Amino acid sequence: MMRAVFCGVWLVIAGLALSACESGSGWEGRYISSATEDAPVTLTLKADGKGLWMVDQESTPVRWKMRQGALWLHVKSGGVLIAQPLENEKALSVGLPGGGNVLLKKASD
Repeated sequence: MMRAVFCGVWLVIAGLALSACESGSGWEGRYISSATEDAPVTLTLKADGKGLWMVDQESTPVRWKMRQGALWLHVKSGGVLIAQPLENEKALSVGLPGGGNVLLKKASD
């Protein structure tokens, strides 16, 4: 009897944990900087937590996840870029090393 209860509780916990891991966070898609930028930036975020940061014609793979209300973009070289979602917009403000930000607006899913 105790074993059945333990297994039942374990299954409920596992089910809750799996349901909390949604396949889509709503941030997946392609983001681009405005046409007035000197070097256009494109960020592509995939549902599997991987993506691509592209400046001009150079691209860098990234891993991303939501943490503390922001998207953390882990660059393959070891750095981290913090992208702050803008309220009521499908856009991200990404802090750049050395200061400054770039505004990326969602272009597609």
